[in-house]
Amino acid sequence: MMQRQTLAGLFLLLVLFCFVNHPVNAEELLTVNQAVQIALKDNPDLLAARQELEVARGRKVKAYLFNQFNPTINGQVWNRNNPGSGNVTDSQVLLSQQVEVAGQRGLRREAATRNVTRVEAQVKDRERLITGQVKRAFFQALALKKRLELRKQIEKLNRRIRDASQARFKAGVAPIMESNLAEIRYGQSRKQTFVTEASFKNGLVNLRRLLGWEPDQAIKLDGQLRNSPTTVPMPELLQRAQVQRPDLLAAKREVARVETAMDLTRRLIVPNPTFQGFYQTETEGPAGASKMVGGGISIPLPLFDRKQGELVTQGGELNRGRHQVVAVTRNIEREIETAFQAYEAARQSVEVFEAEVLDRIEENFRFIEIAYREGKIGLLQLIVVQDGLITAQLSYVDSLGQFRTAEANLEQAVGGKL
Repeated sequence: MMQRQTLAGLFLLLVLFCFVNHPVNAEELLTVNQAVQIALKDNPDLLAARQELEVARGRKVKAYLFNQFNPTINGQVWNRNNPGSGNVTDSQVLLSQQVEVAGQRGLRREAATRNVTRVEAQVKDRERLITGQVKRAFFQALALKKRLELRKQIEKLNRRIRDASQARFKAGVAPIMESNLAEIRYGQSRKQTFVTEASFKNGLVNLRRLLGWEPDQAIKLDGQLRNSPTTVPMPELLQRAQVQRPDLLAAKREVARVETAMDLTRRLIVPNPTFQGFYQTETEGPAGASKMVGGGISIPLPLFDRKQGELVTQGGELNRGRHQVVAVTRNIEREIETAFQAYEAARQSVEVFEAEVLDRIEENFRFIEIAYREGKIGLLQLIVVQDGLITAQLSYVDSLGQFRTAEANLEQAVGGKL
């Protein structure tokens, strides 16, 4: 009996140890900066894009080989009928090697290096876009969280008003219609809470996807919608974007890569020679075998293919790249101007709320509930005033969410923090 109790105790301790050391679906406290770092590390779309960099690096490794062409060795053995000695065996070994000339190897390495830097800039641009997506998703979810908290507060307020309305009806100082109306209003507020909670959960689903997390990973958002707005002149933002935006840098590096590729193609018109060396033995009857060692060189004549098609294609790529630089520059200017105007409008909206509206909302919520409980106002008056206050509170939360979204859009347009 004692042995069974001991085994049961040990088993219970083991279960508790595993539970404590391996929590199931532990809630993750997450700030916006942590979310960005996690996405840059684990976002599946970004991980896939980074493989393009590995492809470019592999091509660079090939370009940096000592020689692009492997040597060729050819061996032959044959029987020959010699009138003096009958059947004899002859052999030959031939070794050939093609060699790059006219500076082809240096240009090939330069083109491969420039291609790597171009892809690096493209990956950086993908990181810029992912960062913007994560920040927008985070602040949208945080705004929905604040709306949910507000909806729950409104639900509690309506429940208290319903209870007060029922008490007034039982005391004979209010009609049944007022009690029913309060009950209906409480039910509507509960419904709004459920709808907002569903939207908040959907926002977390989107955030998990961007982070590369499992769908059931719990998240607890840690952060504030309100922050200190930063005012930066738009000309300064445009100037910073010209330096920071990786998509513009990638477009410029593509032009440089194509220019190097065209130089390489022109050098390839000069044919590469192939050097040859051979060793051959021939049996010449009873006297024995003769041995021959020699060499040669072969050079293809560029009479027909002088890389005309490649040069025309690369010329088109070069013009396309130059036009792309101009297009990206214009897009950056448009993005910054649009994002800057939205940012300023959202910032001013928040400042107006905080300077003129916010304190009065909290104060009036307390006043109308007290006034209703004391019978100074009726339910209809309470509903009208309460609706205005609720709309103002929700509008303030929306303004904060729009401001943080506009901030994320402006940072994405500039290519860095404000």
